[in-house]
Amino acid sequence: MKRFAFFLSILPLLFSPLSGAAAVPELKEQLVYTLNLFNGRGYTQSFIPRYEDTIYLLADEDNAVSPRLTQVYFWDISRRYVAAFNLLNEEGEGTLEVLQGEKVIKTVEKEENVLFYSEGFLGEVSQMVRGEEARRIQTKYETVMRDYYDQATAYFKATEKRKRKLESYAAELARRKEGGERLTPEQVEAGLPPAPKPPETPRYAVSPMRKEYILHLPPGAYEIQLRAKDGTILEESKKKVEAFSRRRQGGVGYEVIPENRWTVKENCDDPSKVIYAVGENILFLRPFIQDEYNELYYKKLLDPQNEGSRERWIWVHNKPIEDLVIALSPEGEPPEKIKRLSYFVKQTKSSQLGYVILPYREEDFPGSSPTFAGYKLVFSANRGSYEFCLEKSNGGILEGSQRKILRVKKERAHLLYFVSIFPLLIGTAIFLQRKKSTS
Repeated sequence: MKRFAFFLSILPLLFSPLSGAAAVPELKEQLVYTLNLFNGRGYTQSFIPRYEDTIYLLADEDNAVSPRLTQVYFWDISRRYVAAFNLLNEEGEGTLEVLQGEKVIKTVEKEENVLFYSEGFLGEVSQMVRGEEARRIQTKYETVMRDYYDQATAYFKATEKRKRKLESYAAELARRKEGGERLTPEQVEAGLPPAPKPPETPRYAVSPMRKEYILHLPPGAYEIQLRAKDGTILEESKKKVEAFSRRRQGGVGYEVIPENRWTVKENCDDPSKVIYAVGENILFLRPFIQDEYNELYYKKLLDPQNEGSRERWIWVHNKPIEDLVIALSPEGEPPEKIKRLSYFVKQTKSSQLGYVILPYREEDFPGSSPTFAGYKLVFSANRGSYEFCLEKSNGGILEGSQRKILRVKKERAHLLYFVSIFPLLIGTAIFLQRKKSTS
């Protein structure tokens, strides 16, 4: 009976609006800004809801903003505001005004633009192209893609045709075998129909054409507002703008990719930091020229709903270093020179869904581009530490590129369990002693 009464007492809670499963987000119509902001290497796309009052962007760069009427809701799971552009997405029309103080210092009209991805859509580098040049690049890209799709269609048709020929050839071989004919593997292979060559995927990509307000501002604090065609100011269009720049530039940072944990990448941006490698290990390094930015400003640039500290600074990778070699020096030995190579990450067919990192050659992976390019560092089990740096063609060292690697030994690692359990044993002994004395 008590259990039944308890069930009745919690029944309203299970079906109340406060329970996560039953909660339905409340949609609110808002004028928001969609953002297409330069982040130092490429462009980051996001939106700023009504509840954020400041747009943070890099000074002296092309940044695009677009006021849009949409529906916004708060997603409890991620604790973020989300825009339902699929339900409502109306562009705000008018002239964008840029103010400092109470004075309008600039008016901006919408301008056509595209993003040019030199490494394809999955690459990390992009640039904004505006006006007539944007239309020219877009037209050329459409032609390239039409040709590619035509070639892809022809390739798939040729593949199906070859498949039918293989089936006929296999049946012919079976008949010849039944008739007592014996063929060598070379003879069988000579009769195979040739495989069609897949088309080469375009190396670059271009985004669809957009029409947005382009802001190119020197460092400083501003405000923006949208003046409608009837001369009125849309109240919800008012936002503060913080155009900021880097504090330091030209440093050298590394992206560190462990071979056995491809998806867990880390950065080593400070020359004083040490990279740790466990046992025999292989690391792939991707060096970058980096700049230093205010943490709050930069995180807000990536997403206005991010958080950060105004007192902290972070390094940001912006330009990959491609034309140097890495000099890897085991302790007490001369350095080994390592070149930058391209690699392809291939998923294995086992039930564990792992992967392997293989040297990229176009003939081994037809129709596919390399996954990444970097420097492969192999560490021996009998070495304690290494040092490496980026070496120029004249033998000089790129300033700020030096790092140290320490190899962590796994021998007798089980002793760590005894160290961690030691305080628990002491606490248990004290508890038993006190219990004995009080009894």
